[in-house]
Amino acid sequence: MGWKPPTGGDSALGVVDFSIFPHLDHPACPENTMAEAERWAAQIGGPAYAIDEQTAIKVSDGAVEVVSEGHWKLF
Repeated sequence: MGWKPPTGGDSALGVVDFSIFPHLDHPACPENTMAEAERWAAQIGGPAYAIDEQTAIKVSDGAVEVVSEGHWKLF
């Protein structure tokens, strides 16, 4: 799969308590399929979202809202 963080983990800035699998089914990222997202999500310990280019995740006062005109999945 593409870029790997230097520490090997899935955390980023530590601002939210979920992980994101971005660019789902994007033509420039042929490896970012839903099947790959499912394999990735099975290896991490916590909630994770697979999202495409028409999807955003809004977090306000701890409440998570998915805003989408595309496709996404919560694992």
